Amino acid sequence: MRHAPRTSRRRAALTILIVSVVLSLVLPATMIGQVGSDGSSDDLIFILDASGSMWGQVKGKNKIVIARETFAELVGELDARRRVGLVAYGHRREGDCSDIERLVEVSPLDRERLVATVNAVQPKGMTPLAASIGQALDQVRQADRPTTVVLLTDGLETCDADPCATVRTAREAGLPFLLHVIGFDVAEDDAVQLACTAQASGGLFLPAGDQEQLAAALASAVQTTVGEATAALVVGARANDALQDVAVSVERQGDASVADVSARTYEDAATNPVRVPLAAGRYEATVRAVGLEGDVERSFAFELAEGETVERSFDFSTGSLAVEVRRDSELGDATVSVRLAGGGDEVARGRTYTRSQTNPLPFELTAGTYDVVVESVEIAGTPSHTFPGVAIDAGSSATLRHAFESAVLRVGVERDGELVDAVIRVLAQDGREIDRARSYTRANSNPAEFRLVPGSYTVRVQEVRGAQAEEMVRVELVAGAESLQTVQLQ
Repeated sequence: MRHAPRTSRRRAALTILIVSVVLSLVLPATMIGQVGSDGSSDDLIFILDASGSMWGQVKGKNKIVIARETFAELVGELDARRRVGLVAYGHRREGDCSDIERLVEVSPLDRERLVATVNAVQPKGMTPLAASIGQALDQVRQADRPTTVVLLTDGLETCDADPCATVRTAREAGLPFLLHVIGFDVAEDDAVQLACTAQASGGLFLPAGDQEQLAAALASAVQTTVGEATAALVVGARANDALQDVAVSVERQGDASVADVSARTYEDAATNPVRVPLAAGRYEATVRAVGLEGDVERSFAFELAEGETVERSFDFSTGSLAVEVRRDSELGDATVSVRLAGGGDEVARGRTYTRSQTNPLPFELTAGTYDVVVESVEIAGTPSHTFPGVAIDAGSSATLRHAFESAVLRVGVERDGELVDAVIRVLAQDGREIDRARSYTRANSNPAEFRLVPGSYTVRVQEVRGAQAEEMVRVELVAGAESLQTVQLQ
């Protein structure tokens, strides 16, 4: 299939979801997808997208080339005792939804044959996801063995079928399988159907934006098997009486050989709540709301027994905050930083400017308690004001107002009635430099103008050329007033 151009923003949103897998994946020293000590293991069936869009590029390399290289690396690390099969679609004919083929029947692992077969695939055609999954599930039905199916695709179904329904029907019929779907360079709008397809079997949807992420996703998929993933974490999320998209990351405690598992609920009833298949054990999970600002992250530890399901629900409902900033009697230009209360991280940021369209500055924040720090952009020295412990309740509105006082200091530099080019430094009482300017010898810059917090200052003037004369004067500034100081150099 062919896709419309995708924006970097949509790709970035998907890329963020796989970062924890990429960074946390630690493979065993010898192999992945290991067979148990008693010789037990799921069968493994790969479904390869060979539609025309696989000639598209990621970071200057064709997607099919990336898939071949990554698949070869994975096969080289699989346990030699695994039984593996391969299905491909779209590799022989254009525009033909029946172009699906079992390239390798499920059989003892033959690395050379699998790699050579994938390398020979030439993308051409359509994306019959439902029918391709059906082909793989026919093998599951015939063998009647637990099977992990891994579908690699770069897009949606293009043959008027519903892969999510296909998987759901097979699951309800009692077939012993998990389907993991790897969305390679897919648009965010395409993710819901693919996630639904995976989750209908209890499997994982793993987005991958580049070759490194694809390798991590494949490794995670082959390690999450029917035999191992007998338990599950189920996570649902809402905000403001609607389904809320959240990213879920789960880390196995005490076993560095197991990759972190990531999932996402999206805002669709087919995927929210999301079911994350896991083996029995102890875990740490992080749930992060997507597209919201504020206190958007929740972490919790949990333990799963064989066959157990742990359910968690989260509410990320929001309230409104408006911050009005004035400078003297006018709207003031300031930055506003919203931070988790008690010295926590910044969770939202904006700038008021001096326009009524942006001042007061609006925020929509998840319910919680925040420190709000306002810093003036207009006044030298960046004076600030902190509103500590601002409580935002779901469905509520709050307004904060702060007015900065200022005064204007104008400093001219002359000698014998002529303008003099000099560097002017304004120092606080403790000697810190608050601001500086250069007067030059032009009337539009001499006198130089400073906007400062009212108070006492020392002004140090040093000539740039000639005699490089220097003078210091003390000034006292009053709120709302303007002071003109003309420094006469000798």
